[in-house]
This record gives sequence, structure tokens and C-alpha cells, in this order.
Amino acid sequence: MTGYGENKGILPRACADIFQRIDKSKLDPTIKVEHTVELSMLEIYNEKVHDLMVPPNTRPKDGLQVRQHPTKGVYVEGALFNPVSSYEEIDH
Repeated sequence: MTGYGENKGILPRACADIFQRIDKSKLDPTIKVEHTVELSMLEIYNEKVHDLMVPPNTRPKDGLQVRQHPTKGVYVEGALFNPVSSYEEIDH
């Protein structure tokens, strides 16, 4: 999924592609769209959902709850979303 070194996996490739497309759209004066990108990393292990953006010693022992909202759809309650403005912010 993530890969190592020069052998990047699908996640880094997808993130890089998102920002390449955003950069390309900014160069086109006919496209009047504002982009916002937020990063969230979740792990499902032993049927428990954990937020990988939170230090391990502060994560809830029983994991986070998956909920459903009538307009938002399925979401993870309490998951953190960090705004990012470039691939480099994700890659480090």
C-alpha cells in the first residue's frame, strides 16, 4: 500500500496524482474551483478502528466507532482530519 523508497505504493502515487491534478487545474484560467485536501489515516485491526494520526498511547483501547449519518454517510467518529496543501506535507 505505501511502498518503500523508490518503490512507491498505491497510496503515495494516488496522493501525488491528486496534487498534480490540482496544480494543473490552477494553471487553467477557465477552471474556477477551490480545492481543499485533508489527510486522515485509519487502521482496522482485529475489528477495531484506530486513528494513526494519534499517538498510540492516547488512542482509545476499544478503537473508534463507525457511524452512519443521513447526509454525510458512513464516517468514523472522532477521526482526525489534517489539512494539507502539498504532497510533500503528506510524504514526510
